[in-house]
Amino acid sequence: MQIVWFGVFFAVYAAAFCFFKRGSMSKRAWLPCFILGNVFGVSANVIMMILYQSMNPNLVMGLALGGGFVAAQIVIALVFRNKLTWMQIIGALIVASGMFLLVMGGASA
Repeated sequence: MQIVWFGVFFAVYAAAFCFFKRGSMSKRAWLPCFILGNVFGVSANVIMMILYQSMNPNLVMGLALGGGFVAAQIVIALVFRNKLTWMQIIGALIVASGMFLLVMGGASA
């Protein structure tokens, strides 16, 4: 079940940042996108609190924020057609590698 919660977290987190990016593109969209971005951002935090109940908080924070960062990078690049440089791709892969190491290192609850 935790995998599902993380998947939902990544989607909601990435959506929040898509709204923030969209809101930055026009004055007319700024306020509605700011509000929607914060609604999705708060929702992501609620999901993170749910995950805290069943997992070690260090793992939750590392996986949620690292995975959310990688998901947001990918989604924003796709939705807004921003091309990532090789260095940016390598940076995202390093974050993902850190997440893997965090899980493999294990932690007690």
